[in-house]
Amino acid sequence: MKRIEESGEISFKQAFVDFWRGLFSFGGRSTRTGYWYGVLMMSLVIPWGLLGLLVVLNGIIYGMMGPAGIFWPVLIISFLVYLVVSIIIQIGTWALFFRRMRDVGFKTTPLVIWVVISLAKEAIPFLPVLVGIINLWLIYIVSVPAGHFVKQYQNGFMKFLFESPETFEFHDDLQVIEFEPDGTEETVVKGRIMERGKVSFKQAFHDYFHGMLSFGGRSTRAGFWKVALIIQVLMMIFWTGFLGYVIIRLYSYPAEEAALLTFMTALGVGMIIFSVFAPFGFANWAVMIRRLRDVGLKLKTMFIGWGLMAVLNIIILIVFAAGYGFTLGMIWGTIWNVGIDLVIQIVFLCLPTGAMATQKEDSRFFENKSLF
Repeated sequence: MKRIEESGEISFKQAFVDFWRGLFSFGGRSTRTGYWYGVLMMSLVIPWGLLGLLVVLNGIIYGMMGPAGIFWPVLIISFLVYLVVSIIIQIGTWALFFRRMRDVGFKTTPLVIWVVISLAKEAIPFLPVLVGIINLWLIYIVSVPAGHFVKQYQNGFMKFLFESPETFEFHDDLQVIEFEPDGTEETVVKGRIMERGKVSFKQAFHDYFHGMLSFGGRSTRAGFWKVALIIQVLMMIFWTGFLGYVIIRLYSYPAEEAALLTFMTALGVGMIIFSVFAPFGFANWAVMIRRLRDVGLKLKTMFIGWGLMAVLNIIILIVFAAGYGFTLGMIWGTIWNVGIDLVIQIVFLCLPTGAMATQKEDSRFFENKSLF
């Protein structure tokens, strides 16, 4: 199996190819972008899409022949196919995890020990809780740049965990120098979306898909809204078509068969739609964060704001539940929450570039105006 050695800017296509070519490649290295592209595709798109197709296939066979005939053999074969694919993807995901951890500076031995602990966690009391906590920490670990933990450690345990600068090969080909029209130099990061000035529809869509997992950088007001509105309309069209499909299925079969057939086909088609649109959820989140960065907010400011909105939503639900009863209160509270959240987000997303930037050099919550 080919040894994967990723560096620099990694495209979605290359990440997909590297996942399958390095299915059993636990050595080598994978970049931050290569890792998250692989996890997105292999954990969401392929498993859910395949499961949806198999459910729809079995639903069609059941509708044509009923529970007799080849339905049960096809059902068993479908289960075995999904099981084999799931095992293969799990092996590839572990290999991808090894390569990403090696890229941030971990040695191989502690990674092997961690895999053994993860597999044996159910046999030891309280270990699943510890593993769960460490897994949350690992989300941060796999999101840091290459070589983040490579340092000259004095502690023996840290030396056991991490590579030393003498044995680790650094790649700095993401950092490049660009020359501005006025002759000045600027250090930029390849692959990071940095929109400025006028943004065309073509560039907006290119940046949307190219920056699907690019949470750094900036997106202008035009760059955000040109693509966001069209994507939302397309999603509404697809979901409307899905509901229409379910309704048609309900009236296409006798009452005793309609419930099961509708459930199977709706479940299968729903899984396929979810697998198709799951990447768009990450892309929408990424472009929204880039737009808020362009306004002048820092990332931690966004999370503080979202946390305050969550608290406000809970208070509104409690108030409406106390005034209208639990069921009706939850309905009205949810409507008000959606409306308030939507208005607040639209206001911030419509602000011009640098609107909330500050003159302070050491502001904790807002970017400095000199960056704009």
